[in-house]
Amino acid sequence: MGSSAEALEKARFFYEFALKSGEYVQKANERLGEKVRWFTTSASTLVPIVVGVGYYVLKQNTNHWIFLLFFLSLASLVSAIIVGMIIQRPTRLLVLDTQTFMGKFSKKSQTFIINKSAATWSEIFTLNRETINSKENYLYAMIGLICFSVLLLVVVFLMLGTTIWN
Repeated sequence: MGSSAEALEKARFFYEFALKSGEYVQKANERLGEKVRWFTTSASTLVPIVVGVGYYVLKQNTNHWIFLLFFLSLASLVSAIIVGMIIQRPTRLLVLDTQTFMGKFSKKSQTFIINKSAATWSEIFTLNRETINSKENYLYAMIGLICFSVLLLVVVFLMLGTTIWN
């Protein structure tokens, strides 16, 4: 009797552990979404600034290098926005089909059901975590594009500064 109670307690532990892992994955997905929205908003805010400053500068200066750098900066920002939209597209996170699960295992012991559900939840959350990690890699690409754009703008302003001082 003691080993049956111990097995049930162990099964409950694994079940709760799996559910807590699921909560962690869900929160990580929410945080990732917030970061993506923030960077998309930042890139979207920079686009009209780059266009406005670029228009003003290019009206005063006909240097082809400056035009190219402004264009690359703008293209980088637009690319970052597109990557952000790709990340934000609806993706399917897996869930447990409870109706099928209950029908399939309704005649099994409570310990078996808890163990099976914990294992199933664990597999689901592992796959969901992989989806989130993939999105996170796109976020790093998005950040890189925004940084590249800002770097190009710094180079443009350094070039303008040297032409003004000469």
